[in-house]
Amino acid sequence: MKRISGIFIILSTMLTGDSLDTDVNHVIVDHKGNSIVAIIDSMDLDAIYYKLKDQMDPQTIDIDKAYFIYNDFDRIYHYDWSYYENIRRIKYRTGEIITIHNDTITFKNIEFTGNQIFPEILVSGTNDTSFYMPMLDIYKIQTDYSIMQYAAERGFWYSFNSFILSAALDTRLKWDVDRRFSPQVWDQYNDLLPAIRFLGADRSGPTYESVSYLIPISVLGSMIWDIWKDKRSFYFHPIEKDEPYPRNMYVFSLKHITEAFIVKTFRRIERTKIGEILFGWIRNKYF
Repeated sequence: MKRISGIFIILSTMLTGDSLDTDVNHVIVDHKGNSIVAIIDSMDLDAIYYKLKDQMDPQTIDIDKAYFIYNDFDRIYHYDWSYYENIRRIKYRTGEIITIHNDTITFKNIEFTGNQIFPEILVSGTNDTSFYMPMLDIYKIQTDYSIMQYAAERGFWYSFNSFILSAALDTRLKWDVDRRFSPQVWDQYNDLLPAIRFLGADRSGPTYESVSYLIPISVLGSMIWDIWKDKRSFYFHPIEKDEPYPRNMYVFSLKHITEAFIVKTFRRIERTKIGEILFGWIRNKYF
């Protein structure tokens, strides 16, 4: 009789309980710090398919919009490229860590472990002590001003490439079919150079003056912009699921965007029948 009563109680609990309560909840965090608590059905190269706990209708979010994803057991199983890039920039710098419990830890060096499921960081404190702490315990890491090297590089390459592209465009617009290729190209880019006698340039090019002050201004402007936007601060685990980060954690990279587009395009082609045959033949022949 006791066994029958026990079975009846278990069956009643299973039938009346919310089946979703037994599922593992996932938290999808975007680059702005907004969180979606959901149950993920699947993921592919383009999208994340999930259901909200109080809504059974399936929903979709572009996978490129997810900064990282973790679950109820504090396991991280998806990182965006921006997440890895932010971590790379933080490495081997000094600064402060703000935890989700609002504790402040000053460090003189910081490194990240290779465990991607239970990520940890190795913190070297200012009192010559080192310890590990879970990545999901961190709300914010603020580095020193050496991080401005990325702003300086960005300011230089943006302005430098602008001069190179404008010279190329000017060459195309002023192209003379009766002249040889090399002299025409040299005339345009020679305008960007200072007086270099061993290269045959006896005087500075007319555009060199603009280059000499616009590039430093671009570098300085980029650094001021990063200071104003507080690019020294990197945010991770949101303190509140409905409270966004003070700044967007997306890292713009034309190189990464191009590479990701090429990879996705090739994989989409590979999914087609013709692509499957073509890529299968290439693998069998060369790999």
